[in-house]
Amino acid sequence: MSKRRYRKISVCIWNDAKFMALSNDAKLIVFFMLTHPDLTQLGALRANVPGLACELGMQFEAFDKGFQEVLQQGIVKHDGKLLFWFPNFLKYNLPESPNVVKSWHYGFNELPESELRNTILVGVKELVDGLSQGFREAFLKAFAEELAQASPNQRTENREQREEDIYGETPSESSSDSGVDLPAEPEPLLEPEAVKGKTKAQEEEEFLTDVAAMYNAILVDEQPEGRKLTKLTKLTDKRKKLIRARMKSDAAFRDLGGWETYFIRVHNCPLLMGDVNAWSADFEWLLNVGNMLKVQEGNYLPAKGKKAAPKPAGGSSVAAHNEDVFADFVEG
Repeated sequence: MSKRRYRKISVCIWNDAKFMALSNDAKLIVFFMLTHPDLTQLGALRANVPGLACELGMQFEAFDKGFQEVLQQGIVKHDGKLLFWFPNFLKYNLPESPNVVKSWHYGFNELPESELRNTILVGVKELVDGLSQGFREAFLKAFAEELAQASPNQRTENREQREEDIYGETPSESSSDSGVDLPAEPEPLLEPEAVKGKTKAQEEEEFLTDVAAMYNAILVDEQPEGRKLTKLTKLTDKRKKLIRARMKSDAAFRDLGGWETYFIRVHNCPLLMGDVNAWSADFEWLLNVGNMLKVQEGNYLPAKGKKAAPKPAGGSSVAAHNEDVFADFVEG
């Protein structure tokens, strides 16, 4: 889930002694990584230090020096190769629904395998354990295979790695960052009774529901006011038929990752998002076979070198939101 544009950063970060002890370069690196377009919904980033330095336009020596400060303060964790993780990211970006929890699995699968990846899995489960039953069941189902392979002892090891909160709050010795007391003894990560076999019909119904939820998450719920498509509130038989037809005609849409890619492409089309005029696409329009092909071929992307026309009064364009990006990121 690497293309999300809006995230929350608590203003308490400016009260945190560790963050304030950083040099200006190191603080810039923190904000750069937290707002990086490829940061997943879990607060994890697949990248490398030289590449990040190049993206930021900073000399490698200066970037590496600042990054070492960030590492020493425990604000971010690094596997020494290609994986970075902000342990407290999800505390300030909690999922809005169980379907969002399911969508985490797509981004997690894109992360390189390492000990840090296992640590991320354990840390995320600890946070979800503090949420309601629907969230816990969604997580157990989505990550069933990974949880079954993980070591129960990682829960205890992970607790020691999550002692400090970079946003200014220091949890007690008996609590995790989610504010939930941790068990005295490590528990098995996977609860087999929570993951039961489904019939093909049930699995298909859940898949159709997940596609609709992904549409809402990417093109509605996470968009600023004035730039979002019509929310999908009911998955009618007609809409289900459209999803099935696209799955039948294109194997990419038999996987939720294919739908995510498609909806992100729609998100990048100002015309479809309503930034050009009063019209915007809707779910059924986007699933029309002819329209879908045009979107995939980039027909609705703005011409190279041209900016999308501003939205009429009462709305706001992506550019306008980007000008005030930090205000949108900050959690009041």
